[in-house]
Amino acid sequence: MTIAVADKLPGAPDSVGIKLKRAETAVARAKEAERQALAEAQTASEHADAAKSASEDAKRRVREATSEGKQEVQRRTQEARERLARLVDQEREKAEQEVAERIERITADVNAESERARAEAERVAEHAQALIEDAHQQMAEARALAAEATAAAQEAADQAHAHARAVAEKAEAQTGSAERVVEDAHRAESALADEAAGAVRAEQEQQTPARLSEHTKAELVELAQPLQIQGASRMTKDQLLRAVRSASRARQRS
Repeated sequence: MTIAVADKLPGAPDSVGIKLKRAETAVARAKEAERQALAEAQTASEHADAAKSASEDAKRRVREATSEGKQEVQRRTQEARERLARLVDQEREKAEQEVAERIERITADVNAESERARAEAERVAEHAQALIEDAHQQMAEARALAAEATAAAQEAADQAHAHARAVAEKAEAQTGSAERVVEDAHRAESALADEAAGAVRAEQEQQTPARLSEHTKAELVELAQPLQIQGASRMTKDQLLRAVRSASRARQRS
């Protein structure tokens, strides 16, 4: 019979002993568990102390690294400033030297140019003086020629006056012939206009010899003049044809 079965039978003589045995076993297991828990707690405490120590050490190392980093930054910054200062000084000295050399070259060029300009000015002044003397001589000759020209002009004026009288008399005689020339021009203009109108009528009546399209542009421009067509010389041939036809029809209607 097992302990579990005997424990369940009422009135079993050893049921209390079994229960006590179980109780002792449970107490022993509880103590063992408590011991293990205390050991684990001790271990956890040790780990916590170690973690705290590691954290403090890490913080210390961070502080040291920060301080060292700041010192390193300051050191390198100072070195960079010193290098930059040396570089600035070198560049300034180089620039000052180059500027001085450039100024020296420019000064030499300016002096040379000034010397050339002075020599050229002296040469021009001498040439101008010679020209002035020559001009004085020419002025004297011009005065003499002017006196001669005045006398000749007076003589020419007298001759022109006499010629003008003769021309006036001749013009008066030719007035009648001039009026005849104007009348001939009017008749020629009218004839051109009639020619243009006739050409238009010929086109309308299909008379081939007188078709306007067979005329050249120059001939059409000439036909456009008595018809008072504005801007004929700037028109194309087709534009001239249309303008001459339109003006001729208007002339026929009037």
